[in-house]
Amino acid sequence: MEVIQDLVDLVSRNKLKSIELLGQAEQGRISMVNSLYVKIASREFCTDEEAAQYYFSAAPTDHAYRKLKNQLKNRLVNALFFIDVKQAGYSDWDRAYISCCKEWAAVKILLNRGASKIAVDLALKIFKRAEYYQFSELLVNISKILRLYYSTRQPDARKLKYYDELHTQYVQLWQSENLAEDLYIRLVYSHLFDQNASTEPSPARAYYEQLAPLQEQHRSYHFLRHVYLLKVAALMAEVNYTEAVLACDEALAELSSIEFVPKVAFLTFLYQKLVCHIQLKNYSEGRMVVEKALELEKEGSFNWFKNRELCLILALHTHNYPEAHQVWQSASSHPSFHTLGKRALEKWKIYEAWLEYLLFIGKLKSSSVEASGKFRLNKFLNEVPIFSKDKRGMNVPILVIQILFLIAQKRHDVVLSRIEAIERYCSRYLKQDENYRCNVFIRLLLQIPKAHFHPQTVLSRSERYLKLLEQYPLQMSPQGYELEVIPFEELWAMVWGSLGKRRA
Repeated sequence: MEVIQDLVDLVSRNKLKSIELLGQAEQGRISMVNSLYVKIASREFCTDEEAAQYYFSAAPTDHAYRKLKNQLKNRLVNALFFIDVKQAGYSDWDRAYISCCKEWAAVKILLNRGASKIAVDLALKIFKRAEYYQFSELLVNISKILRLYYSTRQPDARKLKYYDELHTQYVQLWQSENLAEDLYIRLVYSHLFDQNASTEPSPARAYYEQLAPLQEQHRSYHFLRHVYLLKVAALMAEVNYTEAVLACDEALAELSSIEFVPKVAFLTFLYQKLVCHIQLKNYSEGRMVVEKALELEKEGSFNWFKNRELCLILALHTHNYPEAHQVWQSASSHPSFHTLGKRALEKWKIYEAWLEYLLFIGKLKSSSVEASGKFRLNKFLNEVPIFSKDKRGMNVPILVIQILFLIAQKRHDVVLSRIEAIERYCSRYLKQDENYRCNVFIRLLLQIPKAHFHPQTVLSRSERYLKLLEQYPLQMSPQGYELEVIPFEELWAMVWGSLGKRRA
């Protein structure tokens, strides 16, 4: 159902319902294919079980239902060729790419049916746009066709030499772009999913240096974007956020010199620049980046939600807790919020838990937000199953917020019962690497039950760990902004300050 849902949403967004490809009226009634389309688009059906039961009183494996579903899928795919790229929301790059791809499909069909003259005429038209927009894969394929045409079907030595040289040139460009993309994909995958990546040096620097010599030869948007992404990643992995900011500015300047670059390319580097400013505590500069990014984003898009996430973190790091809550509320109440992926939704659940904590201890005044219900720890853990298993990543703020709530709620017996398990967690997963500050802070929190929750005793036991945090500040932590929803030094002051208070 997810594949069909995505196709239905795409077709609906592009206003293709008027195209008679989704099933016409049959003898005064709506066709079953069109009915299924309408019910999926309106979210009346969210699962195959619901649809199969409605139409056939059967399971999703029923032959008749699978046939109906495939009919709708095929018609939706056909409808994609009728997308109107002139409507709002399409950049010049989007329009050119979609048009070139559709026309290239026509060229291949014409060639297959022996209509080589009209096929080449259309290919030449595509080639000019593809050169301007640097669609290297299309340039490789079209120059290959033209080279063949002018060597066999209509021999022309001058044109053959011209397109043969272009073919060689574009093959080299395409290969370089593929290499840059491949190295970037490897880096992202290892960062997100490789369990051993956090214990090994980041390969970003080696990847970047492999590509850097090719920069003078290849200046395409696709190549430069990935080269600079690797350069910024290398500097951030080396905890050199000052230089990373400069690399982001360099990337933005390079991309600005190319007329057609999509907005998303600029947003990518603005987000990285904002992360650097959060790490460096350059909050005023960070706010300027937020505003610049908002000018380029479409409200409700994935990038808009990413901007809201970073803006929330920036607000939390600047002690502007009401603004942080306002950002969370505007994002979570947006109609597009629930279309985000599971990982993104879980992150917002984690941020909600931290805002609940600020409200609970009185740092976020109830007069500035709607009254919050009592935070339920077990319910929260059930809502973040993916990150709860991420032992070296976002599980850290989940673990920390559990401890903070238990301490703030005076559930001392529960905290005491978990000391041993938490210490084992620290020794097993939190090494002296990018998680070093997390390790120190959790051990700092453990001093509270070990001091029997007595504020003065806790204070004396905490000095050693506070010095360690001071020696390894936030700006030296590779993943600080994600794992430290609130900087640990400031968070500790809140925790210690709540020890002497009675339970709310």
